[in-house]
Amino acid sequence: MKYIAACDTDAGISKYNNQDSVCVKTADTGSGRAALVMVCDGMGGLSRGELASAEVVRSFSEWFDRELPFELPDWDWETAARNVISRLRRLNAMMVDYGMREHLQLGTTATGIIAVDSKFMTFHVGDTRIYKISDKLSQLTDDHTFVNREVKNGRMTPEEAKTDPRRNALVQCVGVTADIFPEVKLGDLENGANYMICSDGFRHVLTEKELFEELSPQTVSSKKDMQKKLRQLIDTVKTREENDNITAAMFRAEF
Repeated sequence: MKYIAACDTDAGISKYNNQDSVCVKTADTGSGRAALVMVCDGMGGLSRGELASAEVVRSFSEWFDRELPFELPDWDWETAARNVISRLRRLNAMMVDYGMREHLQLGTTATGIIAVDSKFMTFHVGDTRIYKISDKLSQLTDDHTFVNREVKNGRMTPEEAKTDPRRNALVQCVGVTADIFPEVKLGDLENGANYMICSDGFRHVLTEKELFEELSPQTVSSKKDMQKKLRQLIDTVKTREENDNITAAMFRAEF
């Protein structure tokens, strides 16, 4: 089995700071292969979005380096899912407490994939998305946004949601409210499929047709391919005058 992963990020055309944070790690251990791929989009409307996103990535990165090797021999996905939810809730409580003490507000999305051998888990808070790209493009996460909630409840059409001024308003993120309810899903990796995680700045001005055609397994199959294509798409997004930070990461398993 082989894991392939890559990422790229850009502040974009109008923002001084890049409040996105990204992490891509793979490891080959005596207990099997493992990977962590995640993107956190710090909330630009708050005062410390870059601090929030970096703190979540740092926490998961340290877990992967320091704790995962000892967990792998007795790895259990249900336990892992509970631990991820607990970690995200602890980070949320810590940031809320910090914000209250420092009289500021900070928040971030938190979305990622943890893979061990041929299985994986997604974890998700906010509107950063995970796509699976094989013979079609499939969105694996559910946007935690006001407009998505209104569409699901029948109070807004998908067409109205695309242009509604509240389309970027989150109903869940890490660091703002007293509690969060992370979305966690378990699954089997598809051999040769590409998995892509991206902030909303990456996808806003790209169509699903473009994402599928540019990132399909037939087009992108190596780390070099991933790096080249992600940079090309980021440059495309910038030429289309997207104002947000732009981040994407890709992951692929071959077995």
